[in-house]
Amino acid sequence: MRKKSILSKKIIRGINKSINNSDLKLDLDFLKEKKYYNYEIEEWYGEQFKINGELRKLIIRTLLNTYFEWKKELDKLGKDYYLAIWLYNPRMLKSEIVCAIEEKINYYENENFIPSKGDNYLDLNQFGKFSSDLKKFNWEGKIDFDSYEEWEINWSKEQYPDKKEYYKNQRFYKKLIQEEFHVVERNNEKTYFYPKGDIWIGKLK
Repeated sequence: MRKKSILSKKIIRGINKSINNSDLKLDLDFLKEKKYYNYEIEEWYGEQFKINGELRKLIIRTLLNTYFEWKKELDKLGKDYYLAIWLYNPRMLKSEIVCAIEEKINYYENENFIPSKGDNYLDLNQFGKFSSDLKKFNWEGKIDFDSYEEWEINWSKEQYPDKKEYYKNQRFYKKLIQEEFHVVERNNEKTYFYPKGDIWIGKLK
């Protein structure tokens, strides 16, 4: 428990540092050049870290504040744009704000995700004082995947410094290939995708 508490405080400091350093500011030059821009909360601990308390509140507050600030800037461009909150569950620390213009709009709107299956439901009432703001958005469920390249799966035992990791990965890769959750092939190389949860895509109504 103490280890998680220390980790939580470390991540909180990191997010607050980003806010204080204006890392959340929309980079219009980058956007105009690359046609997209994003801010990701934190990708390092999102899979195994249970998010609650002060950290959970900070994540939601940061996502909302960033969304509305970016919207003000994008409205000034006088052109169509994509802007959304990507709220990951349970990997909340991977949550992002993403925007795009021109040809990238279609990619993020129609090509970047696979819709969730089943009766997944996002309970907006669980977010306390932020629930009313979150209810201003339309939320669409998608699948959160991790990707594994074919060359990575085919690593030999000699390429692993830790043999236990090799055998552990081989058991997982066998399941990954057999079940074929989602596979994409480009240039005769396959990429395997494994579901880790949901991504809720939120856009203002």
